[in-house]
Amino acid sequence: MWFWGEEFGKKRGRRGGFSSRSAIFALLVVYILKGICPPAYAGPETSVPPGTPDDETSLESAAIKIIQDKHPAGYVLSLPVALSIALRSQPQLGAANAGVTSARAGIGIAQSQYYPTLAGSSAYTRETGNFGPQPGFPFTIPESPVSYDFYQASLTLTQTLFAFGRRSSQVAQNKALYNASHQGAAKTVTDVVFGVEKAYFSVLKDQELLEVDRLTLEDYRLQLRVAEARYNDGVANAYDVLNARVNLSNMLLTQVQDKNQFHVDELALNRAMGVIGHTPYRVAPLHPVPAIPYTPDQVVSIAIAHRPDLKQLDQQTVAQKQAVRFNQAQFMPTVQTVGAYSLDSEFFPLVYNWSVATTVTIPIFNGFLNVEQVRQSRAQLKQIKFQREDLRQGVIQSVLSDLYTLKTAGQKIQDSKVLVDQAERNVDLAETQFRVGTGTTVAVTQTERDLAKARSDLVQAQADFAISLAQLKRDMGINYDFERGAIPAGDLP
Repeated sequence: MWFWGEEFGKKRGRRGGFSSRSAIFALLVVYILKGICPPAYAGPETSVPPGTPDDETSLESAAIKIIQDKHPAGYVLSLPVALSIALRSQPQLGAANAGVTSARAGIGIAQSQYYPTLAGSSAYTRETGNFGPQPGFPFTIPESPVSYDFYQASLTLTQTLFAFGRRSSQVAQNKALYNASHQGAAKTVTDVVFGVEKAYFSVLKDQELLEVDRLTLEDYRLQLRVAEARYNDGVANAYDVLNARVNLSNMLLTQVQDKNQFHVDELALNRAMGVIGHTPYRVAPLHPVPAIPYTPDQVVSIAIAHRPDLKQLDQQTVAQKQAVRFNQAQFMPTVQTVGAYSLDSEFFPLVYNWSVATTVTIPIFNGFLNVEQVRQSRAQLKQIKFQREDLRQGVIQSVLSDLYTLKTAGQKIQDSKVLVDQAERNVDLAETQFRVGTGTTVAVTQTERDLAKARSDLVQAQADFAISLAQLKRDMGINYDFERGAIPAGDLP
């Protein structure tokens, strides 16, 4: 109705509006149709984010404005804000919603078969009236070049009375396809949420690795100053100074590589949010507690109950069963009523005629078309069932693999924390021994490398755990609350 209202508004602006008689007639037609037609299908309760608006420029500016409004100083982007931007601006969601709208229109198309069809036509013909010999009329009428006007107008009303299940099966099939499209859109939402979370934690990892690089550079610069001072005092050789400079140069190269990787992952996060552009921001630190909230049996049962793609195949199975039923109904007759009213004559006033007929169409033979259609639809039903079973097994394998990967990442975090603590102590000890003259610059360099590696390993382990947890929840189908239409409260990684 909003579309009709918009078009009516355009016509009002061009033509000065509709008459009151036309408006009353339109309202009566709508009222009658609402009473006759089957109720529109409301569809499942699954709600999907709105997706992409038509104006891409306003979309991008709106997404950037969200960041600026949330954090006007420094643009610190938190994960909830990144997810809200993606759910508002990601083009994949707009495409998924368009698919749902298309599937809903399919229900209306199937339901239109319950309505009568009314067609009108009019014609004006200029023709001669010569009559040639016909069987049973052997005489000949002289031909004449005189032509005549002929006017004709007609209305034809056709209503299908019985189709023996064809119409109802098509409506049921399109309803199931509509439900399947909702689940397909839900799958898109879970993928978008996971894509944002994965990109977010990758950027966070890069930020923290740059901080590790900064701390390591400070250590190497300090080592270089100490080595130069000792060399000037004559208590160290040139090798210590050269070694410190080499370590500093290598670390500067590592920092450049990490900065470039940060920019690459930042672009990936922008793409995951559906915003192509560059507005400088930093992501807010977020480290999930390294705990495993699920058992193997729980992840399997939750995934089987919540995975949208499994539900989508279930609905496709229902739709295909209705397709089999429709093809089987093709063997049955069709009963239609046709009414016609016509006006025609070679001059005014026109002469009227009317007719009413009921026809029964019985299929007898069409080259085994119906037989093959039934066979094809049954084979397609089996195919969908096998696809569903294959997906079910894949879901079980993926969630269990995610769970074991998550356990490994959690253990790496604990071990990395211990290694960082030990490496910091080793650096203090090596630097102390070096200052009093009992240690070597090689030992200091080695302990600083070990500390930098331990810090990097901890950052990597934390990122792996966060991404693994996000992937587990995506594979379980619970990273988005479709009943509330929001990210699960308190359930962010």
